[in-house]
Amino acid sequence: MKKIFLSSMLTLGMLLTFAIPLSAAPSIQLVINSEVVRSDAPPVSVAGRTMVSLASLKPLKLNLVWNADKKTVTVNAPGVKEKLVLTIGQKEASYGEKTLTLDVPAQLNKNRVVVPLRFISEAFKAEVEWKADKNTVIIRSADQVETYKKLYQGADLVAARKIAVDLPSNDENTLNNTEEGVYYQYIFPEGEALRYYYVVGNLYTYYEIKDDVKHLVWEGVEEDSRKKMKEKGKRPPEDKTQYYFYKNVWIIVSHMVKWGPRSQ
Repeated sequence: MKKIFLSSMLTLGMLLTFAIPLSAAPSIQLVINSEVVRSDAPPVSVAGRTMVSLASLKPLKLNLVWNADKKTVTVNAPGVKEKLVLTIGQKEASYGEKTLTLDVPAQLNKNRVVVPLRFISEAFKAEVEWKADKNTVIIRSADQVETYKKLYQGADLVAARKIAVDLPSNDENTLNNTEEGVYYQYIFPEGEALRYYYVVGNLYTYYEIKDDVKHLVWEGVEEDSRKKMKEKGKRPPEDKTQYYFYKNVWIIVSHMVKWGPRSQ
């Protein structure tokens, strides 16, 4: 992933010279390519538009260059010839040879350049979705749009499951495998791709994917010859039929599962 270069942007000592009210957006979560973006410059609301700092768009793999003298930001994406040039305080931006109009101009807020989220995302063919009930903005970069279509809408269940396994997760286990001989496997409920178990020795981790984010919901460690289980989180429902995945091999197994992922 390419680094974002914002020369001198973090040390700007300028104040806004135009009177457009900026207000902190209440608990807006920004998700880019399944990564929950953590930023010290939270989204702000301007005239009903969500504005985000350019630094928070790093997962979109955009290259950004700040020109302090001209008060412009030049943005380009990998493999895209056209460059987007935004000027602080102006609603018009150039994109290659075209002139584009923004609802709200790029601005400085607490020494950070903030831009209309939807505008800059869609200018580079990213997919933007607003989940009003969860106050969440979901962005999928242009090179990942088809991947998410396969995950949610694709007819190839095996491909969807492989995508699910590869999605990043910020959650970490608090329990640990205690077996000496370690093996790895993934177990999916029949016909599903958005929830699964990841098994490492006698450690089971149960994940669910919601709104592009993979969450660790439950974890358990089998103890005392599998007669007891130490566990944390919400135990998942038992599934009669599951698919075991070892590397590139899928095997169907039909049975009742006592602890969830493994038959007795």
